[in-house]
Amino acid sequence: MFSLFLQNIKKPMGGNIMDNAFKMVLGLVGKLTEVLVAVLGLGIVGALVFGDMGMGIDVIGNITSLVENLTSMGVVGLIVIAILMSLVK
Repeated sequence: MFSLFLQNIKKPMGGNIMDNAFKMVLGLVGKLTEVLVAVLGLGIVGALVFGDMGMGIDVIGNITSLVENLTSMGVVGLIVIAILMSLVK
């Protein structure tokens, strides 16, 4: 009954409020993912060019250990890698 009520609520510009909220959250998650991938890429390039940047962050070492941990987990690691790759795309 309540869900039927929520489906009939319309914004002044049209559209369902829940659809608009869902689209807004998906857009926010998408943009945050883009920013994180860009920062990760910048960290990798910085580590390759400058070596240890003195911040105590070993980007390449962390990625290497993450991949080693995921590959040692077998099928579960493969599923996690597939999920991560789908988020990046």
